[in-house]
Amino acid sequence: MPKSSEPTRLRLLETASVLVAEESLANLSIENIADKAGVSRRTFFQHFPSKDHLLAAVVEYSRPTYLDRYRTWADNCGSDATIDQRIANIFENITKAAHNPNWKGCCFIRMAAELGSLQGHPVHMLVAAANQDMERWIEAELAREDYREPTALARQLVVMINGLLMIQLVTHSSAYGQDIGALVRNMLDGHRPKKAAA
Repeated sequence: MPKSSEPTRLRLLETASVLVAEESLANLSIENIADKAGVSRRTFFQHFPSKDHLLAAVVEYSRPTYLDRYRTWADNCGSDATIDQRIANIFENITKAAHNPNWKGCCFIRMAAELGSLQGHPVHMLVAAANQDMERWIEAELAREDYREPTALARQLVVMINGLLMIQLVTHSSAYGQDIGALVRNMLDGHRPKKAAA
């Protein structure tokens, strides 16, 4: 792709990222994306062969930001916070989101769910990779504090994060977050280093 076309491609990606965060994929059309980005339909197809290719590019483009949000929530506890405090803060921030009537949930989870019946869709692989990024990060944090079975525990925590995001999207109730917080604390307690658990 010529260098001069990169700003247009980026504008399409940024526009689509905002639209994906705000509305259902079923309502997201190439015409709408092109119009909002200020380009023609023909220009759109010069950069992306289809809407599906654009959606996959949106996930790849947004992937670093996806993990950064969770890291920021964890870091808000302070540099001397323990991993259990950092993880608790992640769940607390997800729970707070349910109070916002305009909250649309996690666009990665929504995309994966809406495209769930399309076997082999590129978005599935990229959303899975984003979740693996989070698993590896949480695993490293747990391992640094000598938690037992950090790989399995990190995977379980990511499942719980995604489950909470989905149930809150459906119910807009913070009750689930409050309940899952206690479950997360029990999980972490059961995997603490022996010296800390004694």
